[in-house]
Amino acid sequence: MWMKSEDELIDAALSGDHQSFELLLHPYRQGILNMAYRVTDNLEEAKEICQEALIKVYRYLGKFKKGRSFKNWIYKITVNSTYDFLRKKKKYEDLLESQKSLAASTGHGPEEQLIDKEIKLKIETSLQTLSSKEKIIFLLRDGEGFSIKETSDVLGCSSISVRAHLSRARRKIREKLGEIYGEREVNL
Repeated sequence: MWMKSEDELIDAALSGDHQSFELLLHPYRQGILNMAYRVTDNLEEAKEICQEALIKVYRYLGKFKKGRSFKNWIYKITVNSTYDFLRKKKKYEDLLESQKSLAASTGHGPEEQLIDKEIKLKIETSLQTLSSKEKIIFLLRDGEGFSIKETSDVLGCSSISVRAHLSRARRKIREKLGEIYGEREVNL
């Protein structure tokens, strides 16, 4: 079966082909939902953010510049929609962060599963010390695997700013995990 390229899907979607629009979004839906969920720590809020982001993608698809990264563009819209949502809800100071992307171990016994669960909880606790910008940069870079350049493109800031925020985020997490685990060295 012949698969359309992203540019072809965009052209078809702009011509009113809703199926092409769905195919265009399919590879990114789960990632943007995860991103929004990690920032809000609330599935319903994350779904609301994603719905708003996808409406914006549909509305502004004609303004997308071909040759650029569609992935970065859709994540940028999602990040901006997340900021908009948080501003409306006035939740900047008390964001709770969830790091759900740690792979669940299979084949572990009950003891290993308990340790994995404890580690996830400790990482979630350590992420609460980050500012919203640090969280988003940390999640894009270390959670979603974006490069420094891709992260800076998504957020519309310099690579230096991304590196500084990422370094600060990692240091805060390391310090918090150090408090939890004692003075042993914690590598991120």
